[in-house]
Amino acid sequence: MNVPVDGLVIRASGIQANEAAMTGESDELKKDTMENCKARQVEKDAEYEYLKSDNKNHHDLPSPVVLSGTQIATGEGWFVCIVVGKYSCVGKIMGKLE
Repeated sequence: MNVPVDGLVIRASGIQANEAAMTGESDELKKDTMENCKARQVEKDAEYEYLKSDNKNHHDLPSPVVLSGTQIATGEGWFVCIVVGKYSCVGKIMGKLE
């Protein structure tokens, strides 16, 4: 499914998004609710502190943000639209190209 607007995930079940159109990275990124993302952040911070490691990877944590112009590869869920049109990520890029 192509994402037409920027939004925040409010319900998620195994969502992975392909953001290659925006970031150039071919890896599918996990998407989850803000609450689950915050909880996962606390867990990972405790893990890094316990292991005394600074080897953080931005793919370790899910993100609640869904960007326009990207594709949902797997999973299902709901998200609330926060930005549309020329104010969305794709809209801003297209505005700079004009």
